[in-house]
Amino acid sequence: MRIDQAGGNSSKRAVIRWTSKAGAAIGALLLLGGCMSMGARDQTSSIAYRASSVDQWLATADADVVVNQMAAKGMIPATIDCRFADTTPGQVAYVSKFTWKRAPANARYHWEVGDPTYLASKEVRANRVGLKRVAAKVVRDPASGQTVGCSVWVG
Repeated sequence: MRIDQAGGNSSKRAVIRWTSKAGAAIGALLLLGGCMSMGARDQTSSIAYRASSVDQWLATADADVVVNQMAAKGMIPATIDCRFADTTPGQVAYVSKFTWKRAPANARYHWEVGDPTYLASKEVRANRVGLKRVAAKVVRDPASGQTVGCSVWVG
């Protein structure tokens, strides 16, 4: 292969033109990608995320899957909400909903939904391992008298 020193300027100009066009194209893609991922909203000076696929009431098994998916994206639960899905006496059927925030470095968390007595025992265990409650709710069904609570602990 022969390199023509005299013609080097024209090939350098071609490379520069190609590089500038490629840079512009990459910049446009990054700009468009940034606009498409705007699912964030500011909430009390922290960023909380609500993704449409996870912004729904979830049974416990489904919630486990969603929490694991969000953890893989570097997110942790910011808040939790819970309610009864079935108030038939003897049935323990409730659902939960989360809001999300970016996980700080080395963040640990735990969440539970259940009877308030059960949650109290989980509170003790969470405190023993250095987790602090950041969100909690207790709901009482007026018709059946059943109560359900939900909590998130972060450490």
